Amino acid sequence: MEIDVNQTILIVVGVDIEPEEADRPLAYKLKSVIEASPRFGGHPFRKCIVISDALYEHDKLIQVCPTIAIGGPGVNAVAGVLVEKLPVYLSKNNRYFIQLDKDFIDQKISIWGMDRDSTAESIEMFIANGILDDFLKTIWG
Repeated sequence: MEIDVNQTILIVVGVDIEPEEADRPLAYKLKSVIEASPRFGGHPFRKCIVISDALYEHDKLIQVCPTIAIGGPGVNAVAGVLVEKLPVYLSKNNRYFIQLDKDFIDQKISIWGMDRDSTAESIEMFIANGILDDFLKTIWG
């Protein structure tokens, strides 16, 4: 599969059993929201792909793509890097965190919670607060 590193959004989840069970389904829900966006449609090189943190770390080329890490630094190696790199943009009672560069100069985002429910809530807030729309606007115009 060919990807355009400027048009492809990667959603990265951890590779162990816990993130596969808890975070991967959430990642696919987010993928479906992205693919339903009017900004997504009709452009052959626009893709949204869910991958593991192991694949992401192994392939330097795809690390250029706009990226959303789902799951905390304890279960997602990409989130483990981003937790030190990105500021917290939104959090709630130290239960969930959305980390990003508010100007999207760095097109990496980390979304995670202390458990599956709080991670799901953080994704809902990412969408409901318009953060996803702003991210897509930055990437796809």
